[in-house]
Parts: sequence; C-alpha cells; structure tokens
Amino acid sequence: MQTLKKLTILLLLPLSVFSQQTTGLFQYDWQTEDGYILWGPIFSRNQFVMNNCGEIVHAWIGDGITLGNSIYLLEDGTLLRCAKADTAVSSPIGAGGGGERIQMVDWGGNVTWDFIYYDMDKRLHHDIEVLPNGNILAIAWVLMNQADCIQAGRNPSILAHGNLFSERIIEIEPTGPTSGNIVWQWDLWDHLVQDFDITKDNFGVVSDHPELLDLNWLNLNLDVPGESDFIHLNSIDYNADLDQIMLSSQVLSEIWIIDHSTSTQEAAGHTGGTYGKGGDFLYRWGNPQVYGRGDETDQMLWRQHDANWISDGLADAGSIMIYNNGLDRAVSFSEVDVITPTQSSPGVYELGSGAAFGPTDKTWNYHAPDSVSFYSYFISGARRLPSGNTLICEGEKGRMFEVTYTGEKVWEYVNPATVNGIISSTDPIPSAGGGAFQGNIVFRAEKYPVDFSGFAGRDLSTGVQLESNPILANCSGIVGIDDFNSDLSIYPNPTTGVVTVENLNGARLLIYNAVGQLVMQQTVLSDQFSLDLSSQSQGVYALDIERNGERLFRKLMVQ
Repeated sequence: MQTLKKLTILLLLPLSVFSQQTTGLFQYDWQTEDGYILWGPIFSRNQFVMNNCGEIVHAWIGDGITLGNSIYLLEDGTLLRCAKADTAVSSPIGAGGGGERIQMVDWGGNVTWDFIYYDMDKRLHHDIEVLPNGNILAIAWVLMNQADCIQAGRNPSILAHGNLFSERIIEIEPTGPTSGNIVWQWDLWDHLVQDFDITKDNFGVVSDHPELLDLNWLNLNLDVPGESDFIHLNSIDYNADLDQIMLSSQVLSEIWIIDHSTSTQEAAGHTGGTYGKGGDFLYRWGNPQVYGRGDETDQMLWRQHDANWISDGLADAGSIMIYNNGLDRAVSFSEVDVITPTQSSPGVYELGSGAAFGPTDKTWNYHAPDSVSFYSYFISGARRLPSGNTLICEGEKGRMFEVTYTGEKVWEYVNPATVNGIISSTDPIPSAGGGAFQGNIVFRAEKYPVDFSGFAGRDLSTGVQLESNPILANCSGIVGIDDFNSDLSIYPNPTTGVVTVENLNGARLLIYNAVGQLVMQQTVLSDQFSLDLSSQSQGVYALDIERNGERLFRKLMVQ
C-alpha cells in the first residue's frame, strides 16, 4: 500500500488564544506518520483508537474494568489489556500499576478471554507481551515474608514493611474463556547475591556477580528506603530473533535481559538455555552501582519506563529504545534514549573483567530544546515508527507527541479525559494523587499503520473529538502532496491579517473558525494570492481546500 505524504495548513492568528488551549490536538503536519493511535486514559474506563486529527474512530466503552496499565491490538483487531476489577483493595501487595487480570476484548466490546492471576501471594502488574505463538508474557509481584527475606540475606534493618515484593515472569497459554496454562516461569528470587550475612543464602561478592541481583542495594531517593516494592518492573519486551526478554526496573534504574530459551527448571538455575546461563541476567544497563561496578557518576537511567527493542526494518533496528524519565536526577527532565549494546555474537553481550556493561554513549536521543519542559517523573513510553519518527507519551501530562528522527515535533495531542470527566479544550486540567500529578495521565500509547491487519473491514472513516469546543474542529487538512505543487507556500503564519498563498492556482479555499463555522471562502485565480483576514476576530482557524468540486480537506463528523 502506497502512503502519500501529507500536508496540514493552519492559520494561527493570535498566539494569545492558542496559548489558552489545554487539551485536544495542538499540531499535525505533513511529516506525521500515517496511522491510528491506541491509548487509554488512566482515570477512564474507556480505551480509544484515534486518528491523527485527534478524532476517536473507535472505542471500547467502560464495563467496570479499570486498566492495569498496558493495552495492545492483536492482528485480528482484538484489544489485549492489563486490567483490574477494583477487588484487590485488600491485597497485601499494593503499589502503583497493580492489576489482577489480562483480558482480550473483541472489536465489538465482548470479553473473549479473562485470565486472573491474583491472590494474597501474587499479583499481576504493569505490562504484558504477546509472543509469536500467541502465548502471553506477564509480570507479577510475588510476596516474600520477613523470614523468606532474612534467609535470602536481606538486612533486617532495611525491611521497612517486613516483607518484599519479588518479581516473576510467566508465559500463559490461553486455553479457554477464563483459563490458561503457565508453560514457562522465571523468578527473580532465584538470582540473588548478598554480602551482608555469610550464614544466609546467596552470600558472595556483589561485584563478582553482575549476573545476579544485590538483595541489599537501596535507592535512597525513595520516600521509604527499604520499602516492599524494591524492584518495580514496569515493562516487558520480547526479541524473537534472540529468544530473549527485556525488563525495566524503575526503582533500580536498570534494564535487564534474560534468556527465554530455557526450561522453567533451567530458568531457576544458573546454567542451560541457548546462552548457557540459565535464568541469570545476560545483560543489564543503566545504573552499574547496583552491581558494584560504578558509582552515581556512571548512572545513565533515572527511573525509566518502556524499554523495547526497535523492530527490523525501522531506523536503529535491533537497538533498544528507553523512555528515560529523569526522576532522581539532579535536574529533572525526561528524554528518550536509544542504545546499542555491543555483542560478540547475536545475543551475547560483551563485558570486560571488572567493568560495567556498555555502551557509555547513545545511538539516538531526544529531549526538549531547553531540557526541562519535557518531563514526566513516572509512567510514559516511546516507540519508533516506520517513517523514522518516534511516538512519545509524556504520561504524567497526558501528552502524546511525535518527532522526526532529527527531533522536530510534528504532531501533538493532550488527553481531555480526566479524573473529573471529559473537559473542554480550554478548561484547566485538574490535579490528582493529592496534587502529585495531573488528572489526565496516560500510561502509554501505541501507533498502528493504516494497513494494520486488525483494521481490515473496520470503518475508521468517521470520528469525533473527546473534548468539547475543540480548537481544531476542522482539522482535516490532509492531502496527498501529489495533488498540489510541492512549492505550495502559505505565509506568514502566525499572521496579523493578510496571508499570501503561492502555487495553489485553481483551488477553492474555505476557512473555518475554532467552533467549525465557515467564515470565508475564496477561489484562487493566480499563482500568488492574498487572503485578508483582518475583519475576522482573533482565534485559531483551519483551512480547507477544494479542487474540481472535490473537498480535499475533509472534516470527519459523527451525527
């Protein structure tokens, strides 16, 4: 399927009015990747498919289920989601991102699979990953009591709540509407080292064992150092070529890679599998002080999220993309990093004697020009797109935006579905979490191409903005570049009244105000044409173009 480049033309008259916009679509230009964005507001029970104009073209409407964070689309258009039914309030395993179930929901909103992995000793959380065979990898907390922790070598003085939440990865084979077989399992508790108590399990020299986790390393920046949620995995990804799993530990500011080719028995030990190391870490990166091979000056990650391998065929394929949140950094700002680990052979990561895992430099990086205006201290994610663009979700602000490979922002949208309900495009965004974060947070966003198999036979031609009084009510300025001379120019923008249009001879221009009213129409009869907008009130306007009676800029509407 051939994808045409696209062009957006907006006449932004007063910056003062534009600055009052709080939600909805802020930007869309021709470099934006074709496709549809899947996302779900944390404080809503709905999940959405949205076009580039910020219009919802499909929704799974709330059915009593709250997200338990990640959502994805399967190849047949089924929604796969982490979920909870708000019944886990009495669980002793309580931390951000907790869930209890994984669901598949068909395009019509029918739950076709509802798998629960939750009791007083274990609890699903944060993220899932679909394998090529249709099985699903999931992250779960496992409750370790005080006796378990001390026997494993935990210093009793840093057991703030008398227990710890260890981490488990399970592979689930769906077998029925509510059932599934656990066909593979990995437990972090099998891969520990400690240098606190020689009489307890796992005693050794931490720096001699980068393949193991130091049970007593503390992040002193936590509100309660030694709290139970001492790892806090927040993402899982799978590399089919290497048969490896990547995990992200928010508390430790590290990513880990483990071998999936092992049996469950091998995964509990230190030998076996394709790479010969059982379930030990094959690679770790971000904070080498955690394994005694560096200090704070060597730290590269700060409470990161969404570590994912970049797929084949994309820019920087095979490298790892990470949303580097920036929490605990001296100056708080977020960035998106791409790193390329050195491998002596595929899946075998180089590590010098006494050294930390590399690299020390980044293959690609995005941060705001001023470094500080782009910042989400928690949640969030980033994904590379086929064009080389990157879709970024600045989760704490409910903001999704897209940048080119060179870092130019080409698309931006802010979630209007808040803790207080859906707000208008100019309403202030409420706070939540006792004022700790905005009330329109979004865990992550995924973008699917227009020819994605899950969209086959689906009607995505019409949609509507969530926010009332949408600023870009007539955003449909999307035309094939081949329809116009590539020298098309409209300037100045912003304007004080008069706009010059070049190389659009023969087209009909229609100008709409921010509430969708047609305020001017004009036929262009020369290669250079001037539009006088000085009689119009200050506001944001959208420009539609017609040629030969065909509306090339088209507003998608739902009656």
